[in-house]
Amino acid sequence: MTKKNKVVHQTFSDVIGLTVLELILTDHLIIKECIDVLTNQHAKKSEKLSKASIFLDVLYLHSHAEKKAVYAPLKTNEELHFNILEAEIEHSIIDNKIKTLKRKIHNSKSLKDEVQAELKVLAEMVKLHLMEEESEMLPKMKEVLPDYILEEIGRDFMKLRKFTFEELAAYPDLTGELIEWKESIEKDSRIFLSKMDKVVENMQH
Repeated sequence: MTKKNKVVHQTFSDVIGLTVLELILTDHLIIKECIDVLTNQHAKKSEKLSKASIFLDVLYLHSHAEKKAVYAPLKTNEELHFNILEAEIEHSIIDNKIKTLKRKIHNSKSLKDEVQAELKVLAEMVKLHLMEEESEMLPKMKEVLPDYILEEIGRDFMKLRKFTFEELAAYPDLTGELIEWKESIEKDSRIFLSKMDKVVENMQH
């Protein structure tokens, strides 16, 4: 077994048992790295063109996997229904823009100003989508779905997403940020529940 294969084997072992939330957040981190460059006015055009290719490819696979593995099976869930409808509309707009921009940068050796502007607008739109997903939909999924369902959806998401060896190999380096997100959500949930307890208590007096 080569060194590269050892890394891949180990990474797949680490990924087994991860929930769809952790896999989605791992993807978000990859996408955010691209967004940081595409929205940076000081970044070189050559760097933006390189990141644009990664951004559009990952975003396309992420969107496809999310719609099939997450939105489709959970759309009938009463507590998640509206969040999913909203996300589907956003994905529809984003997906159309991905197709247009993929054609425009295909085989391009330089980045035109108009295309650079389009990429920036899309990156900003996706950033808002990720923020809403991380602050609303993912915490709600964590709250209403048992871990075994989140793991089952995670396996389907992982197959459809088609993570590369390099992306999976980077997972251990992202673990700290994922844990930080989960702890933040749990803290916010505890604060919310504490406030609700006080409201109920005041209503009883």
